[in-house]
Amino acid sequence: MRPIVPSEIGSVVNMFFLYRGERFGVGIILAVSATLAVLVAQGQTQIVWDAFINQFVFYGIIMVSGLLLRCRGWLPRTSLTLVAVGFFPIFSSVTALTGHMMFPLQRPLVDETLFAIDHALGYDWVAAVTWLADYPQLSTIMKYVYLSALPQLLILLIVLGVQGRVIALHRMVVTGMVAGCLITLFWSIWPSFGPSAYLDVPDEVIARAGLLVTPDYGAQLMDLARNGMERIEKHQLLGTMAFPSFHILMATLALFFARGTWLFWPYVMANSLMIPATLTHGGHHLIDMPGGVLLFVCSYAISRQMLPQTAQAGCATTPDYPTTATA
Repeated sequence: MRPIVPSEIGSVVNMFFLYRGERFGVGIILAVSATLAVLVAQGQTQIVWDAFINQFVFYGIIMVSGLLLRCRGWLPRTSLTLVAVGFFPIFSSVTALTGHMMFPLQRPLVDETLFAIDHALGYDWVAAVTWLADYPQLSTIMKYVYLSALPQLLILLIVLGVQGRVIALHRMVVTGMVAGCLITLFWSIWPSFGPSAYLDVPDEVIARAGLLVTPDYGAQLMDLARNGMERIEKHQLLGTMAFPSFHILMATLALFFARGTWLFWPYVMANSLMIPATLTHGGHHLIDMPGGVLLFVCSYAISRQMLPQTAQAGCATTPDYPTTATA
């Protein structure tokens, strides 16, 4: 692989000199971390940091390794990739902890309104799950499609980094981070859990469908809403936010930024089932689906403003964005 010339990525002279998108990413992580610190100080819930420290150290080492390569001027595409792969999971963990610190809920759940929209559109989650149980092989495929959302993003991060598509990579990362912040803020005001927290499904149907999100899972969420948590450990982190659907946001994010890479058509095939998979295995309301797409549109619009096509990195000694970049 030929090295990237300065016109493509720019000169790197110091491990602390970050791209504009990386600086935004670090800034977002620090802002969410500050919010988490305030919630921890004011709340009664304790975080068992020992359960998370290994993960933070692991991804921190990945990020620092990328910066060290950049400091030496070695393997610029590898450096670009390592930094992105390092701080994106850190953001995800900090945001998940922030969301869990909001329990017990101080505002009423809005699922009743979402159920009314489901009814108006003719959607019934129990009926959908019961139908899916009659096709166990299809249900298994959809389950793995649902579980593939985050791995798709991590693979795409690596591909964009290896290809040296700097602005596309950073817009993707910043879009995902902005979306995580927006959905957490939205959910703190209008929380929802989805149908699984309210509706019963026969055990036999759950078993045949191999359902991921079950009424038992929904019962855990309702208990969190009422009683909160005394301690948060890693294994206790649950997917809690129904509207808008973050899974649909991730699928849209993957499809949009996979354009122009060899991943695009495989992602089209995989994500063709993401909506029914999210509705059934994810235990979502129907309105959560367009909500996830709208979340992407808003987040991407913000990332484009933060990282315009001709954006410079911000100082003379920091890498500049190539003006030929796309996405």
